[in-house]
Amino acid sequence: MNPFALAYREQQQLFLFDKTYLLGTLLKVGGLSTLLARFIVQFFWNPTIALVITLALLALSSYLTWAFVRKTSKDWKTIPLCLIPSVFIWASLSDIGLHFDFLTSILLVQTGLLIFKNIKSGKLMWGVILTIILYLTTGSAAVLFAVCAAIKERSWKSLCYPAVVALCGIAAYLSAAVPTWADAFTPSFYYNLDASLPGMHWAGWICLPIIILIGELAGQTNLNRWFIFISGIVFFAVSCFPARKITNKFERQQPILTYKLEYYTNREDWDGLIKACKKAPWLPRTANYLNMALAWKGELADHLLDYDQRGPDALVMTIKDRAVDDAQAHIMMTMGNVAAAQDVAFNLLFSLQGYCPAMVKINALVELMRGSYEVADKYLSLLKKAPHYRKWAMKYRGFLFNDDAVEADPLLGNGRRNLTAEDAFIMYTNPMTELFPILDANPKDERTLEYGLCYLLLAKDLNSVKHFITDYYSSPDSPALPRIAQEAMVFYSEYSRNMEGVESFGLDWCYDHGVTPETVKRFEDYQKAAVAGPVSLKRFRGTYWYYLVHTEI
Repeated sequence: MNPFALAYREQQQLFLFDKTYLLGTLLKVGGLSTLLARFIVQFFWNPTIALVITLALLALSSYLTWAFVRKTSKDWKTIPLCLIPSVFIWASLSDIGLHFDFLTSILLVQTGLLIFKNIKSGKLMWGVILTIILYLTTGSAAVLFAVCAAIKERSWKSLCYPAVVALCGIAAYLSAAVPTWADAFTPSFYYNLDASLPGMHWAGWICLPIIILIGELAGQTNLNRWFIFISGIVFFAVSCFPARKITNKFERQQPILTYKLEYYTNREDWDGLIKACKKAPWLPRTANYLNMALAWKGELADHLLDYDQRGPDALVMTIKDRAVDDAQAHIMMTMGNVAAAQDVAFNLLFSLQGYCPAMVKINALVELMRGSYEVADKYLSLLKKAPHYRKWAMKYRGFLFNDDAVEADPLLGNGRRNLTAEDAFIMYTNPMTELFPILDANPKDERTLEYGLCYLLLAKDLNSVKHFITDYYSSPDSPALPRIAQEAMVFYSEYSRNMEGVESFGLDWCYDHGVTPETVKRFEDYQKAAVAGPVSLKRFRGTYWYYLVHTEI
């Protein structure tokens, strides 16, 4: 399992130190395991910590299994067998759709089994009580307790434990405490409600009672303990192969790179994001993150063609079915289309596991830009109750009801000026079309300006590039014309003089709009290299001329 996949879980929830939140979660079926899982996952902001915590919990699970199976404290030869359930649980956690409660509920059940093992009198009564308590606190994992306790007791009376857990499940379903029969009795309870549980997640569950059954049978038949130890090592080694296949299956469905890109984006670690994107910069989604990082560093136009760009989709993908995702919210925010960013972030604000912290932050920022301070305060109050986000929330609470501070802040002030052009809460057309009114309202937004220019350049729409430069790069306080735009105009000037139907313009126009004599000289060198052949062209790979002629989009 990749630690970045674990870290992504932190963005699926927002653990709050709030009485209403804590009690509301605790009073649901399986509430204790859910609360424990969310408390633990809040520390997964750091991938290394996420990996260490998960491994420690899996080690604890193996220890609790061994503590239940062993006959004496010196009976260490059953340890390899007791590692097997943790191997499959580890593999299952590669599926981001499986909640972390899957592990915490098993830990609570194993703790219950250990308590049950050490009860000396009234075992039947206490077994029933523990079954009910565990169903209320862990949900369907109580089925494991009932089965394992019955195996341990080896008497017909112990069948009352499965009977009690069956009654608990029926009551939970009929009272609508769980949505389906599968949720009442199977690991589906810990899986996303809108998806079917893959059968491979049963492995971690089934292994636990099987290992306990093997331990009991081995104790009855007085098998040589060394035979059990060696067999356990063999079975453990064999179990690693299907577990690895399970892990690979889920990593193919959702590539690890996706989680890594989201991790660096949420941390605003733009250098780390650029480094991660270098593994596959030609993929449109990876290119979106890469160019977003360059934009936040103020290097989009300067370094755009340092990477393998393949058309305007490299800047922002237009999703045909209007589906929303995290990347879209971040990219819209970077482009300056804060209303569209809020639309996406609002739709992604809440999942079945709780608030998404990154989307709460975007909503809080946009409401501050809008001047909707009461609404912004609600978002910031949520983040204030989450330890990791408290410092961020307190910083932005300082902008509440303070228009002067908002307008003076580079991020918030820029967003407020962009919003004056937006009549809509959502994006009606496409990202490029909606940039123009934003630029008309706030031509000093350099990120939006560079996105617009680079979009047209990557689309090879040189006529639109010329008009864009005329509209937004011609005033005295406009930023310097980026090198790649200079190269585009020098090329287009030459092209316009040699093609019918194209309005021609000379180098004087280019010089008046920011093209330098050095660029013209380099274009002459490029033309000579183009005649000389591919070897001579290598030194022009990072130029717009090379992109224009040699890159298919």
